[in-house]
Amino acid sequence: MTIDIAIDRDAGLFFGTPVITLRPEGAAEANAALRQAILERAAREPGVARSNAGGWQSRPDLLNWGGPGVAAYRGWLEQAVRAAQRLPARRAGVEDFRLSFTAQAWANVSRAGHYNEVHTHPGNHWAVVYYVAAPPPDPARPLGGRLELRDPRPAAAFAAAPGFSFGAALTLAAEAGLMVLFPAWLEHAVHPFSGAGERISIAANVTITDFALGAAPRPGGTPP
Repeated sequence: MTIDIAIDRDAGLFFGTPVITLRPEGAAEANAALRQAILERAAREPGVARSNAGGWQSRPDLLNWGGPGVAAYRGWLEQAVRAAQRLPARRAGVEDFRLSFTAQAWANVSRAGHYNEVHTHPGNHWAVVYYVAAPPPDPARPLGGRLELRDPRPAAAFAAAPGFSFGAALTLAAEAGLMVLFPAWLEHAVHPFSGAGERISIAANVTITDFALGAAPRPGGTPP
């Protein structure tokens, strides 16, 4: 099943790449708890190195940390995954669907000069980024700390038609309380952070384990 958009009778958009953005309610209070938990853990545990160039990254066990901040985040993660899987349901003309998934999440702490190299999340269906703290970037470096989502069509930039953004990357500013979900195969990166303080985010990998259209959602969709 494809998710395409009809523009008019004779034209449509194909090869669409869904990007879901959410701003959950109650983020300020939960972010305060998350920030404290993440910085305390960063102070006592060595980080891991994956796509991050500098900074600190936790093990992918954040969903098991406990505490009110993590509990709130778990609910928001499920909300984002349901928003994404609702797209094919609506494309098929139905509202009800059955969904179960598993997820792993980890925390990231970046300071000036830290960034994430271009990468994907193989073996997963969705990648999710949530911003706990996002100090403003240096005005002289407007791309500082921005999330970059790359056009997945490798030849798109070779002959971009006038008025179209073929081949152009989408960049999103980090904003405390913002959650972004996109396909795990989509190449993405984070530009070097250029502000003061800590840029703190939570990343997650999501794998859909059960999905059916037209079936009432059943308990158990929340990640373990």
